[in-house]
Amino acid sequence: MKAWLNFSPNIVNKAVISDLIKNYDVTFNILKANITPKGGKMLIELSGTQRDEGIAFLEKSGIHLDPVINVVKKDDDKCVDCGECVSLCPVKAISIEEDWTVEVDDKQCIGCGFCTKSCPMKAINVAE
Repeated sequence: MKAWLNFSPNIVNKAVISDLIKNYDVTFNILKANITPKGGKMLIELSGTQRDEGIAFLEKSGIHLDPVINVVKKDDDKCVDCGECVSLCPVKAISIEEDWTVEVDDKQCIGCGFCTKSCPMKAINVAE
């Protein structure tokens, strides 16, 4: 599961993430992070046999969790399927299909935003 973790200023200096990894059978992958002393956000991928217990621990610790279904949103009305975004994707989450349409695989996407900067039509946005 992919989710945004939202940190308040009083959580930033606590070892919540390391406690999560030590105490629960979860695999934790940080995809994107922007954390300052004022708080911040982190896009994570979380899996494991105790994922739900780990999520409950994060929320109990004061970290707000927003599950993400689509990491990148493609506006089909704006997209002209030019393929500019395909070569910049570091994880190959964007591809050109046999019918020449551009497709985004949300399971592969890490939300880096490289595709959003390359799109001349501004048809791709990182979901927040």
